[in-house]
Amino acid sequence: MKGSPSLLLAAMLSLPVMAHAAEPEQCKTVNFSDVGWTDITVTTATTSEILKGLGYKPRTTMISVPVTYKSLADGKNMDIFLGNWMPTMENDIKQYRDAGTVETVRANLENAKYTLAVPQRCTTRA
Repeated sequence: MKGSPSLLLAAMLSLPVMAHAAEPEQCKTVNFSDVGWTDITVTTATTSEILKGLGYKPRTTMISVPVTYKSLADGKNMDIFLGNWMPTMENDIKQYRDAGTVETVRANLENAKYTLAVPQRCTTRA
């Protein structure tokens, strides 16, 4: 396929700007829940920086897991939570998922282990 790579790159880079320009003002602020786990804090901060670059105004609030799901469900104060650990959090999300008020978009880490871990030196006896 012939074409200008520079033109293609310019077109690809301008798509987020054009898509953002059509959004209403109330969509500019994106509200994240952070439950205080270091992995979620990093994931939320990274995603927030990307959104800032696209012209959004991310805002992060530290709240508990149950309050996170209730806030997502009411649709007023919270938009995104990037820390849904399944199946551990099934009881937290079930009522909201079943009611259709909270949606899991996709898994971002498949087959991860959720367990306790200690250094090997702690498991050997002297």
